[in-house]
Order: sequence, then structure tokens, then C-alpha cells
Amino acid sequence: MRDMKERYNVEPVLLAKQESKFSRLCRKNGIEVIVQRYYSWSNSRNTFINRLKGYVKNFLNAIYFRRKVLSLFENEHFDIIHTNSSITDMGDTIANHYHIPHVWHLREYGYYYSYPEDNVRAKHARTTMNVVISQFSYDIYTSQNKLCSPQNTKVIYDGINISAPFTKRPPSHKHIHFCMTGNFDFIKNQMMAAKACEKLRALTPNFTLHFVGKDTKGYARSVKNFVRSHGLEDCVKFWGERSDVGEILRDMDVGLITSEREGFGRVTVEYMLNYMPVIGTDAGATPEIVVDGETGYIVPLNDPDKIAEIMYSFIEHPEQIPAMGMKGRERAVQNFSLERNTDEIYALYQEILGRR
Repeated sequence: MRDMKERYNVEPVLLAKQESKFSRLCRKNGIEVIVQRYYSWSNSRNTFINRLKGYVKNFLNAIYFRRKVLSLFENEHFDIIHTNSSITDMGDTIANHYHIPHVWHLREYGYYYSYPEDNVRAKHARTTMNVVISQFSYDIYTSQNKLCSPQNTKVIYDGINISAPFTKRPPSHKHIHFCMTGNFDFIKNQMMAAKACEKLRALTPNFTLHFVGKDTKGYARSVKNFVRSHGLEDCVKFWGERSDVGEILRDMDVGLITSEREGFGRVTVEYMLNYMPVIGTDAGATPEIVVDGETGYIVPLNDPDKIAEIMYSFIEHPEQIPAMGMKGRERAVQNFSLERNTDEIYALYQEILGRR
């Protein structure tokens, strides 16, 4: 929003469900914020309690909150409604009521909707354009769950703020630092990285794996227990949640992404921006970002032996780290920058408005 405001003279307005750090950041950057309570239309777990909660929330939306939101826009004029998440259909409500073009940015998947799927499909069918963040996500939405039609669904990769080039510390020929960032979660699969360290520790002690991220569901405890029970405390470090991840990455050599699925993979691009080769699994969008053998290596999902093998190759041949890291940086800057993302979204806006 800030980039569009500064470079394209767009006037974005954020509709927020509640005050938050993000809404305050928007105001600080001169972006207008409207706060009105309403509920999401999806749950992260398909349980009886969550389904019941979803029905109640949808009922409250129907009898009260939708009307409140619509009243806020009664005397306003907007060229486009842009919903920046798949977990709410409030943008569809506004766009359909006031006959405004609607861009629906689908960043998540695997959520359980409190509506019948036919209703979800109908909403996405009348959307001017559904935007997904990778080819992997495109296949999920158009082929696997068939919630969207290929005719009004488009891939636009996420964009990352590109820091200025900096001097990277050369890798040590004595000790290599691997890093995995992101909140602890079964989907992120940090346990697989820990198991790879068990295999690698039998070959060499000359490495450290750094986990950076908060524990959201108690999953970190099981990973820590594995590390402790297998005597890996000397080669695995837990940083917890940090606000200085960028600075931490500058001292790292190789990035790991062992997720079972990644809709895009911001951390993967952040590794590459920090001149780090990436060891990533052949799942989700990771193979779209990492060029196997050029900016890192793609390994089979849930194969700690292969991960350990690639980690060992970096320890034995650290000279390949700077070359791969430079290629990764160049690829990230060229393909996954914030500016490119903004340009593609603005071009989509212009295309949509040109049809009117």
C-alpha cells in the first residue's frame, strides 16, 4: 500500500476488524484506516467446535456486522476493492453490494469454510480477479479444490523489501552455520531439520543449526526434546522469536526450508537476499523459488538423510556457498521484489479499470 501510494499516487484505505500493530503502522505511513468489527468466514481446523463457532459468526455477520460495514461505504467512492486474504469474504460483500470491481488475494489455503463449498465457488466466480501467490497455490485453487476458475485467477508472486547490497561474511572453512526461520509448526516441519542434524552429527561436529521463531502450538517443545534426547545441544541453537531476523541472517551461511507446504515462502526469499544458498523440500512453492543446483538444492520431503547429505556437502565444500548465494540474491532481486509485486498489482488494477 505504501509503495503504491508513493509511486503510483494511489490512495489506499484499510478496513480493519480491530486496532492492531498493523493498523497503527498504516496510519503512521499516511494510510487511512477504517476500523469495524466483523468475523472471518473460515477456520483453520475442521472440528465440531470450530464449525459451530463459524456458524455463529456467520449469523452475526449476516444480521449485524455486514450491515455496519456497508454503511461505512455508503457515501464513499472506491475504484477497486482488494481483499488481501482468503479467510474473509467481506470484500466480496462490499464489492457485490456497490458493484465495484473486486481483486481477491488468496494467500492461505487449506482452511475450512463455514459456508458450503458451492457458495464459496460462487463468490470466487463473481470476483473480477482472484490472485494467488504461486503456481502451487494456483493448482490448489483451480485444480485440487476447484474453488476458483482458471478464467479469473492469476499468479502474482509476493514481493519482499529488498535491502541494499552489503558485504557478506565469507563462510568459515571450519564451521558452517545453517539457519531455519519461521514459527514452529507441524507444517513447517522443523523436526525434519533436527533429524537431519542427528545424521550429520555422526559425520562431523563442524556445524550449527539455528532455529529462529516462536512456538505457537507447543511444537517447539517436541523438537527441543528430540535435540536434548539425542545429544544435539552443542550443534542446534534455539533463538526464539526475534525482531532482528535480518541481522541474524547476515551471519548465517545456508538456509533450510523443510516445510510440508509453502504457499509462497517469504523466508526462502529472505535467505536468498542474504546471499544464502537454500536447502528446500520438493513441496509447495519452494521449487518455484529455488533453482536446484544453482541457488541451492531441492530435496525430497521427509528425507533427513538427503538433507544431511546436502548439508555435509556445504561443510566439505564451503567455496560453493558464496557463488550460490550470489546467484540466489540476483534471482530474488529480479523476481521477488516489493517493487515488482506492486507493479504487477497496479497493472492489474489498470487492466480491470480499463474494461469499465
